[in-house]
Amino acid sequence: MPTPPSDSLLSPCVLVVKTPVAARKGMAGRLVHTGKRLAGEVEDAAREQELTLAAVQEALAGLGVAPLTVSVDAINAQARRALGRARFVVTVGGDGTLLATSHWVTRAGLLGVNSAPKSSVGYLTSTRRATVARDLARIATGNLLPQAVSRIEVELDGKRLLPALNDVLVAHEQPAATSRYRLRLGRRAEEHRSSGLWVATPTGSTAGIRSAGGQPMSLGEHRLQFRARELYRVKGRSAALESGFVEEGQVLEVESAMEAGWLYVDGARLATRFPFGARATFRVAEQPLLLFADPARWTAA
Repeated sequence: MPTPPSDSLLSPCVLVVKTPVAARKGMAGRLVHTGKRLAGEVEDAAREQELTLAAVQEALAGLGVAPLTVSVDAINAQARRALGRARFVVTVGGDGTLLATSHWVTRAGLLGVNSAPKSSVGYLTSTRRATVARDLARIATGNLLPQAVSRIEVELDGKRLLPALNDVLVAHEQPAATSRYRLRLGRRAEEHRSSGLWVATPTGSTAGIRSAGGQPMSLGEHRLQFRARELYRVKGRSAALESGFVEEGQVLEVESAMEAGWLYVDGARLATRFPFGARATFRVAEQPLLLFADPARWTAA
């Protein structure tokens, strides 16, 4: 095996791997009783995951890189420390795998490999099995560089949470219940009753917030976007903070008026209670994430 140079752009490396649905506990029995089409898609995705992982491991070995391999479902204290010290991180899975990994990445370049393009959107991933060897070789020689993308710094009652790469959703734990909160940006403040509040980065501007009527942003922007979902409108009263942007240096403050409120950071995997009276602040994080991504994907969105 080739020995990587001491200044290798790929080492130390951590490889984070998705657990395919078909391989999860109890799924074998369930697949027996489900429709053939769905079962076939799940089994195909598992095979694609296995083949993609093998291709990534082979390509890394060819470059003299021996990664620490961890499951995205088992990012324990040791794995977190490794991710914090890594110079290069690769995820094999879809967007969920990349997002869950990104919370622990500090200085490393992060490359997402979409292991099952037929069934996975993989919007944040930038390569797949057919192209991963080529892209890893380009990264190793410095011919393919990551983009510095903004993250959300979230504080809940003065305690800093993990940074969000895509978005944070402020909402009631029951989807059919009203989300109540007080919103403040600069000198403007107002109370909302809605289906929830999105706060998103440029990276996440093409995800949930866009479906709620938000605007796609360029990947390199250094600001956040917020938007209320299905805001209840009081007759004769305008809503100045239904949507808008949090510029670099500004702080968006949200106070919960819900006993059962939650903050959903980059999806449901990382959720934190947001009870009545709790205060959350959102700002552009000081430390961006170095993500291998194609800015044109956001420009064309």
